[in-house]
Amino acid sequence: MKHILTIAGSDSCAGAGIQADLKTISALGAYGLSVITAVTAQNTRGVTGVQEIKPEIIRAQLEAVFADVRVDAVKIGMLGSSATIQVVAAFLRDLMADKLQDVPVNYETGRLPLVLDPVMVAKSGDRLLEDEAVNSLINDLLPMAMVLTPNLPEAQTLLGSTIKDPAEMAEAGKKLVEMGPKWVVVKGGHLPGEPIDLVVGPDEVYELPGRRVAGHNNHGTGCTYSSAIATYLALGHPVSEAIRKAKGYVEASLVNGFSIGHGVGVLDHFTGVRSAMK
Repeated sequence: MKHILTIAGSDSCAGAGIQADLKTISALGAYGLSVITAVTAQNTRGVTGVQEIKPEIIRAQLEAVFADVRVDAVKIGMLGSSATIQVVAAFLRDLMADKLQDVPVNYETGRLPLVLDPVMVAKSGDRLLEDEAVNSLINDLLPMAMVLTPNLPEAQTLLGSTIKDPAEMAEAGKKLVEMGPKWVVVKGGHLPGEPIDLVVGPDEVYELPGRRVAGHNNHGTGCTYSSAIATYLALGHPVSEAIRKAKGYVEASLVNGFSIGHGVGVLDHFTGVRSAMK
């Protein structure tokens, strides 16, 4: 069984963050590991509190996981602050350069698939990344990412420019690839009409069409998308196929999403599992 590590924040209503990642990884047939960067107090209506985990505890979680378990892919979500970004980036940089003496596995540079979801704002509009941390994200983590998965507001923040249509999404993706990631998926769900994503790779640029699912049961779609990509990469799929399959998984989870409270509903991460059990 493949092992996927998610480095992200905890969502107390379990629709996004670490909880959504672990559900996705499990539903797709792999084993999920976690490093928690922050604890959020939130429900379907919004975030009411955030407590960051101390950098030394984040480092300790990373050391504990990698000293014992072979990790086949990493997904990074909410980081929150420059201090958290720096401790995660330093550890992964040393890991992939084989500088950690206490890690009994050898990761060649670039061998570990890393999917970075640059989480900045929750679905409710609450800020999840400090403004001053954006430069740290760009400088310390983007160059290590195999796949970067920004939505339109995140891509605009990373580039400092507006994006209004698929043509500008493609240009944004190219500019983001120049900043270090090997692949970029610019998600188009914030534009009107059907949700078209723009995928930019080393030698290709193409549109990945989707369908707009009616309703508001969409809490955690970005977390789910990125963790699904990481899982499919660990399972051996090429990057373009991993992205396509992940988008299909998200759409199926959206179709069967449901409400658990009085605000935004959640995805049904196990819809495929439940169908197989009938």
